[in-house]
Amino acid sequence: MRIKNNVSKTVLTIVCLLLLTIFSGCITEQQNIKSSTHTRLNLFFFKGVWASPGMEENVLEHDTEKMKVDGVNIFAIPVMYDVRQDGSIKIVLNAKWEGNEKNGYINMIRKAHDAGLAVFLEMDPVYLENGEVVPVPKKIKEIFMENLKTACLQWAEIAEQEGIEAFSPFNEPTTVIGVEDAIKWSEGILPLIRQRFNSSVIIKFAGEGPGEEISQYGSIEGYDYVAVDIYAINDDQDSFMEYLNLVIANASSYVENYNLKGFIFGEMGIDSKNEKFQAELFQRFFEETWNITSGYFICGWGQHNPEDPFTDVSFTDKPAENIIKQWYTTG
Repeated sequence: MRIKNNVSKTVLTIVCLLLLTIFSGCITEQQNIKSSTHTRLNLFFFKGVWASPGMEENVLEHDTEKMKVDGVNIFAIPVMYDVRQDGSIKIVLNAKWEGNEKNGYINMIRKAHDAGLAVFLEMDPVYLENGEVVPVPKKIKEIFMENLKTACLQWAEIAEQEGIEAFSPFNEPTTVIGVEDAIKWSEGILPLIRQRFNSSVIIKFAGEGPGEEISQYGSIEGYDYVAVDIYAINDDQDSFMEYLNLVIANASSYVENYNLKGFIFGEMGIDSKNEKFQAELFQRFFEETWNITSGYFICGWGQHNPEDPFTDVSFTDKPAENIIKQWYTTG
């Protein structure tokens, strides 16, 4: 399960970088975006979703009313950065917003907020080597971390201006720069984010996270929540539940050891090829976790991007959607 989760993020992130450049058309769109009028929503339990990579704009254009009917209260938006070989970083979105990517992301934030949904904004830097996601090389790591720090703080300011409800400075940092640097970077940037952003700050790990290694290099105390990820791909229910217990144990220890408000399932998806199995496992998953977590971000809302080589984990218009809706609206 741990390996499957990391592979899933690798594939999804590659898709984001490769597909977002072509998905929304070839016309560059420049927009002057006015100041936000959104009033931040106060969420005490996250009922969130992710869209399939590259489908975020489409989902926000067409599906927000259905999301709200299903009980969704927050939509996740990743801000993608391409890490260059010299350690510099370049924001990427799609051809529609080429040269104006920041406004493209702000446009998505506004669409979610205008629809009455909260927003979870996540910084997602990716280093590609021969078409595959790999850790940032040691020789450029310091430069990269400084560049990401600058970009992250700029987005923290934007997040505050836009009234964003939750912010994560670095998606799955231990897989990108290793545990030691990830913990030190995350600890160092937090007080700077707090100076700029006044809502929930989330540290988000791949899989069950680094466990006790955190304390060897620093602390995650001061973050509001920790997010962990879990997928069921080619699993039976027993193997999934066994790994789920490990994820819960680690997440609960982070909350206790670092005085956090709670833990969140930052990503959760189930292979949709067997719709009956998908629905049954979602039901079992919610029964096991609903009373111990601070929320969820379920993958993936809407149509599965046909260009995405990763397993289809979409749940809308399938029996699993009804299960999620029942928990999100009445749980």
